[in-house]
Amino acid sequence: MAVSKHGNDELKPLWQKKIVGLALGEKSLLAAEVVAGDKLHVNRLAEMIYPEGVTPAQPAELGRALGAFLRQQGFSARLAVVGIPVKWIIVKPKELPLADAATQVNMLRLQAEAEFSTELKDLIYDFADEGESGAARSVLLMATLRKYVEGASALCQAAHVRAAAVMPSTLALGEATGKTLAKHVLVLAVNSGGSELSAQRGGVSSAIRHLRAPVPAAPFVSELRRVVSALPPAPTDREMVLWSDGAVDADALSQELGLRIRRGDWPALGVEQASQGGDGESQKYAPAVALAIAVLDRRKPSIDFLHSRLAAPRQQRMPRWARWTAIAAGAALVAIVWAWLDLNSQQSRLAQLQGQLKKLQPQIADATDFNAKVSFARNWHAGQPRYLAAIRDLTEAMPEDGQTYATSLIIREPARAAAAGANNKTADTRTLVCQLSGKTSDQQHVNVLMDRIQKSPVFSNVKLGGTQESGRSRDVSFTITFTYTPPASAQDDVGEAQRMALAKRS
Repeated sequence: MAVSKHGNDELKPLWQKKIVGLALGEKSLLAAEVVAGDKLHVNRLAEMIYPEGVTPAQPAELGRALGAFLRQQGFSARLAVVGIPVKWIIVKPKELPLADAATQVNMLRLQAEAEFSTELKDLIYDFADEGESGAARSVLLMATLRKYVEGASALCQAAHVRAAAVMPSTLALGEATGKTLAKHVLVLAVNSGGSELSAQRGGVSSAIRHLRAPVPAAPFVSELRRVVSALPPAPTDREMVLWSDGAVDADALSQELGLRIRRGDWPALGVEQASQGGDGESQKYAPAVALAIAVLDRRKPSIDFLHSRLAAPRQQRMPRWARWTAIAAGAALVAIVWAWLDLNSQQSRLAQLQGQLKKLQPQIADATDFNAKVSFARNWHAGQPRYLAAIRDLTEAMPEDGQTYATSLIIREPARAAAAGANNKTADTRTLVCQLSGKTSDQQHVNVLMDRIQKSPVFSNVKLGGTQESGRSRDVSFTITFTYTPPASAQDDVGEAQRMALAKRS
């Protein structure tokens, strides 16, 4: 089901006090400017004959010509109501059951989709209704092609006026006439291009019809009689109001139809006498005047294809809290995705590094072994001969008694945490832990050796690990542990300072 591009927008309140009604026809359009005041007053009336080769099917070209025409004729209203012919619309009466207004609108929307021909594409629907909202009543369901409504909007845009509403011209004329007379009437608008009839119950339209042109008279009267007889029954005092430029004689038509027929006048529309024209030719402008009245007098016309009540409801805008929630959720999702991608990237990098490390393991093992050998050899280097110095000083401490001799000597670096004091920065690089094992003739010679080692300034923490007599020879085996700290020299101090400076830089 096609809908109006304006959706369910209500016609905004009109602060303008002047409006122009434009009643479109096949060969011309009627324009009427109505001004609101204590009473509605018709200010301007004019008929525009379409330029050669231009019709309402070319709304942009026709609109530009209309804009120039309105300025030339002195029209100053910037707001317009556009009336379309009845032949452009499809009308079907519908009965609404007792229900709330929203339910009734939904019912009409569904019936419109089901009842109108599926061959008629791109339709816009609305309904004419003046009854009590929600009450059981009859309404007129109407449809027109979207191109007519959009063409009317484009026409106004090109003419530099704003379209306030688009509705059938005959509907506006019939409702204005019926409302003013406050009784059941038939309203007939006759012009050279054709005629249109509407049936009114007070201010409510119960039927509208398109009729042929009034000339020749016989077919016109015959068709009018047939249409009137097919209308719903009405009170016997119903009469017809004729709006014409004088081409149809009211008295003769009354005799043909058997109805009371009166010629329309401006009081029947609730407006003052027009400033131009009289009760003759000027009466043909009644549809254009009624279009302007539909907005000025009622603020919202009963039918407006530009703001259809049967258009699909506009989707509700997302509330602000929901938008912020969606934004926060989107940001959180982006953060999660980014974190997941970053984690995958880091895991891939870690796996790559682990693979490289595994390939380097043989080289690392070779380097570690080489570093251990170099570190061991460095301790025997001439620049810092701590191991040789320890053997030398221990040799000097050994007694020359021909009884005492060494069987083994173990020299090692001390544990870093145990050998280094809080303020002793050289203990790690100078001090050595030694274990001397040997034999002598008796315990007394062991004591002599212990005493000589303890008296040497380069040895400290001298401890006897134990003694043991060895077999028939009665030799005494002994084990002595001690700490060796070589004496500081100028060369050692320079070397140590260089090593400390290098350690700080690294």
